[in-house]
Amino acid sequence: MSWAMFRVMALELWRDRGAFVMAFLLPPVVFLIFAAVFAGATGENIQLKIAFADTARTPASMRLATALLTDPDLRAHRTAMASAEAVRDEVRSGRADAGLVIRADPGLEPAPVGQGVKMGDVPDGGGQPLVIYTDPTRAVAAPLTQARILQALARALPDVMLARTARQVTAVTGPLTPAQSASLAAAEASLVREPPPAGPDDLFLRQPVEGARKGGGTIAYYAGAVTILFALFSAMHGALSLIDERQSGISDRILAGPAGMGPVVTGKFLFLFCQAVAQACAIFATAEVLYATPVLDHLFYWTVTTAAVALCAGGLALGVVSLCRTRDQAQMLSTFIILILSAIGGSMVPRFLMPPWLQEVGWFTPHAWAIDAYQGVLWRDEGSGTLYKAWLVLALIGVAGLAIAQAASRRAQR
Repeated sequence: MSWAMFRVMALELWRDRGAFVMAFLLPPVVFLIFAAVFAGATGENIQLKIAFADTARTPASMRLATALLTDPDLRAHRTAMASAEAVRDEVRSGRADAGLVIRADPGLEPAPVGQGVKMGDVPDGGGQPLVIYTDPTRAVAAPLTQARILQALARALPDVMLARTARQVTAVTGPLTPAQSASLAAAEASLVREPPPAGPDDLFLRQPVEGARKGGGTIAYYAGAVTILFALFSAMHGALSLIDERQSGISDRILAGPAGMGPVVTGKFLFLFCQAVAQACAIFATAEVLYATPVLDHLFYWTVTTAAVALCAGGLALGVVSLCRTRDQAQMLSTFIILILSAIGGSMVPRFLMPPWLQEVGWFTPHAWAIDAYQGVLWRDEGSGTLYKAWLVLALIGVAGLAIAQAASRRAQR
């Protein structure tokens, strides 16, 4: 009996060639895609986008700028306007993972305020020659940027680093005299007995972009990521009823009527649309209550974004399921599509941690557009002039999927 049941299931899988191919071909494809996504998320492989401005314009600062532009581990670019404001705008808008302002010669004592940075730009009013601007939603970018800059300094400006090291050493040991050895030994013994407190880096200053509230951007990011992820999961599950009705014979009875399957598909789409909106309301209400995410302050743009996401999820789910002949095919294909789109689009790993080519591929997924739109609304305070692109892409995906489902229903009617 056990062997007979095994044979029945094996024959069913073999005869359903679509399910057979997806069962054994899609897993290695998923592995290759996930390997590309997560292999690039290690510190040594990340290629950050850095916006920088050289406001010092000294020989050493220009050498550092050249080193950054030619560094293969960075995608560095100068801002159109060499100012701290321009760098902050690049980081704030998401066009750069981090920003750098070279406001003084890195090989000399840092200049006070006035070298391209105003008093209000930095909390302590000046000091370090290099200022790194960070977005809290990409917190890991700050230490990685600092490490990359230090590597560039050591490789392209070793004389500058030697001068800074010598200045730091002589500040501890005193002037270089014949008694230097004794002084150095005494200083080492003193440091062993009483290590100095950790002070600020005299080369780098990190500063979040203006308006940044700790955790706010990250919450907006993952709220958007979870919304599009579960909207698609739920919509795919609901759209499977098209297959169930076809296999149970219900669709045949509906096709015998004058209206056909068109109204049925439309009704299912309306339900999936409302379901996705309700899920988004639940997710963002939680974010508003527990994390003070400003949803109500941006209610109009949030509503339009959520409607576009719901339209995309419902239409895409119906379009995918309508192309499948059996439930096994639909389940396998929908799971594959959701996993791949979620991985590439940023629902599983922030896209800035991925290889550059995969970041570009991510724009072909609805997840990337949905996440970017929600961040634009709740984090960057963007308006319709910027958000319309994401709304249009999401809506077009949903309309295309719904059109495919309607066409499939008319084909079945004939």
